[in-house]
Amino acid sequence: MERFRRQDYIARICSLLGKGEAVVLTGHRRAGKSCILELLASELAADGHVIYIDMEDPANVDLETFRELSERIKDEVVEGSRNYVLVDEVQEVAEFEKALRYWVKQDGVDVVVTGSNAAMLSSDIASSFAGRYHRVHVSSLDYREFLTFYALEDSDHAFSQYLRWGGLPFLYRIPLEDERTRTEYLGSIYDTIFVKDIVRRRNIRNVSLLDNLARFVADGSGKVFSANSIAKYLKGNAVAVSANTVAEYMDALCDTYMIDRVKRYDIKGKSVFEQQDKYYFEDLGLRNYLCRDKRTIDIEKVLEGAVYLKLKRSGYDVYVGQLNAKEIDFVARRGDEQIYVQVAVQLAGEETYQREFGNLKQIKDNYPKYVVTMDPNVGLIHDSGIVAYSAREFLLEFGS
Repeated sequence: MERFRRQDYIARICSLLGKGEAVVLTGHRRAGKSCILELLASELAADGHVIYIDMEDPANVDLETFRELSERIKDEVVEGSRNYVLVDEVQEVAEFEKALRYWVKQDGVDVVVTGSNAAMLSSDIASSFAGRYHRVHVSSLDYREFLTFYALEDSDHAFSQYLRWGGLPFLYRIPLEDERTRTEYLGSIYDTIFVKDIVRRRNIRNVSLLDNLARFVADGSGKVFSANSIAKYLKGNAVAVSANTVAEYMDALCDTYMIDRVKRYDIKGKSVFEQQDKYYFEDLGLRNYLCRDKRTIDIEKVLEGAVYLKLKRSGYDVYVGQLNAKEIDFVARRGDEQIYVQVAVQLAGEETYQREFGNLKQIKDNYPKYVVTMDPNVGLIHDSGIVAYSAREFLLEFGS
């Protein structure tokens, strides 16, 4: 079990305990939140009393309201001991934040919960907690964790498997060569997100439209979209839908944490654009599942998505850069740090080289600039202080 601990998450959560604030683990379905919570429970048991409530356990089917949740916690609290209240998939409890708001204020009680949709971090809940919570976002396995889970050495083959199958933790139990079962598993996760976290919770009526939007975003991953442009595209394909409906359904997709909306950042004006965003999947395997009818994987889109996930996992706030009419794939900001990243599968050809390096050279500040590529000649590339990274090296080493 030791190799599956994802210790960086455990350490992060433990560092936040004892501060009178709830810890909220977010992320899409099957990203590993429940396993992290179970491992946390095992670790905390040596230091106090653990109250573990799994809302997907049939035994808890009648635990529906915040009052019932609070009573369960009250019944299990041990006086004179440190109590750790851990609730898995807490969004299944109506108005759960009311119970947690009470318990997080009690001496000797720490609260850690998981949830799979963004509604649990709405402005109303933030107000209810009065700022007394920390959010820890749990992502699918990054490339380093992928190698650990699968007991693989870093190689071109391992990297291609990561780009194809992504990082849902459970998939390591299914042999890489069993492509049919792995695809079926990805499909079951997508269907669960669709039914439990979108259609049922948001009372979606046009399920076909929602599915088409998810597939549209998957195929166009890394492209700039607006609700209006999507609506016009759909109209051109004989699907009549308003821009408002598209915006509502896109919000629903993002609320599951399956898809991230990434804003554009004006590098010259140092401001964020409010329209025309990009979208990236939080798991490469889920994105590829929705594009499985294509003959080949669009490696450029997948690689760009992998770099985005690496930057996000490294604690950066990530934007798409805009410099006059030029685009920079990513502007990443972390505290006082800021970096620029361009992604290119290959750098062969003067046009490609000038696009990736030339755009970066037009940025006149002194923040670090990187080009991430799968080009085998990456080690020979040096230009104006811009650092060229091999994709494998970047995903393994950058930010660690």
